[in-house]
Amino acid sequence: MNGYDDKEYISQLQNYLYYISLKDAAIPRIVPDGIYGKQTRNAVSAFQKAHGLKITGDADIKTWEAIKADYDMIMQGCEAPDKLSVFPGGRYTVYLNEKSDTVSFIQLVLICLNAEYRFDGEIYVTGIYNENDAAAVKKLQKIHGLKQTGNVDCVTWNCMATDFGMYTAVSEYKR
Repeated sequence: MNGYDDKEYISQLQNYLYYISLKDAAIPRIVPDGIYGKQTRNAVSAFQKAHGLKITGDADIKTWEAIKADYDMIMQGCEAPDKLSVFPGGRYTVYLNEKSDTVSFIQLVLICLNAEYRFDGEIYVTGIYNENDAAAVKKLQKIHGLKQTGNVDCVTWNCMATDFGMYTAVSEYKR
């Protein structure tokens, strides 16, 4: 928003931020008045901080689109996607030749992480935990300072999930 002279767009931005602030306490509540003043700038800065955007207080196109997307999700009743738990539990371990849906998820995560870690063998989603999968897991375990068993226990899974979360966050940022 250059110049902040278009009262209609500023009011719309403030309206979006108001509704977002009802669901997110990190965003200061503002009253839409069509003036891009200190309160609006603070709300925009808080939104940028909460969403990992460059904190300027200015509603540039990237910030505007992120605010609009959050607002749209709130209005559609989908504030945030539900988390999906795919690892069976704390004492569970995936070993060679296991055939399961859990293995399919592990393979999907490994395929995504391959872009970052460059595993030696090819990873495919087969649902059967094989030598290539185990070799990739050993590499991840080494990176994370874990015992290199090639088996996927809860600690290894959590490292993989964290790496996957960082990978997808960076991928979304690059769009």
